[in-house]
Amino acid sequence: MKKGTFMNIALTEQRDSRENQLGWSKSILEMSKEVAGINEELEKTPNNADLWMIKGIALSKSLLFREAIDAYSIALSYDPFHALVYRHRGHRHLSIRMYKQAAADFELSSRIDSTNWDTWYHLGLAYYLLGDFKRSESVYRKCMEITDTDDKYVAIADWYWMTLMRLGKKEEAIKLIEPITEDTDPGENASYHRRLLMYKGLLKPEELLYFEGAQLPDLELATQGYGLGHYYLVYGEIEKAKAMFKRIVEDSTQWSAFGYLAAEAELSNMSKSDSLSSY
Repeated sequence: MKKGTFMNIALTEQRDSRENQLGWSKSILEMSKEVAGINEELEKTPNNADLWMIKGIALSKSLLFREAIDAYSIALSYDPFHALVYRHRGHRHLSIRMYKQAAADFELSSRIDSTNWDTWYHLGLAYYLLGDFKRSESVYRKCMEITDTDDKYVAIADWYWMTLMRLGKKEEAIKLIEPITEDTDPGENASYHRRLLMYKGLLKPEELLYFEGAQLPDLELATQGYGLGHYYLVYGEIEKAKAMFKRIVEDSTQWSAFGYLAAEAELSNMSKSDSLSSY
């Protein structure tokens, strides 16, 4: 069985807090050496859109997402048809829970360059987080059309399966993951591969939270935990699902991980439902 590797993300040692980034507070975090070097280059060529994009990517490593969005926006002022900058800015809008703005960025990016797999993948996620599962399904279908490797199939099949299940399309969801086996090579998407194996009954739900050897166990808690919580949710085990989502937002430090964002969204929707049912 090919296990692949667990998820990993590039981060600096010094990182901004969730409270600062989500509370519109100005960060007091010292800029990294990488950002300082880019700033020196920008003094020489301030109208270099690609360099502003690179600065945004570097800022993101310190979780300075709002600052990254500013850098991407400046890049777009110099090159307003730069598809990749819209894609990166959309990703950071996701990180700070601005899902509508993220969807807008991804939509525009996809119009400029319809061949970028990452753009479609993230656009589907934006609609998923907004609870617009019909639009998410449409986007994931498009993304599948340009999926050309096993590792990409694993990543998109996971979110697509969850979307179909939310739409009550269980037969389509089952068919979607038929190609997935224990020997499928997920590359760096071992986390999503494990979730897919659980959906197929090849991995017990409780086994999903065993991720020994992961470089970032908190990231795995958010990722694997959301997959498990969602599995409980679509099969009617609501209290188990809620407990798992709460564990993610209370125990995981990876507050910009997609699983964390999704768990937050689920808890928010559950809270709204509880409030409505009390009337």
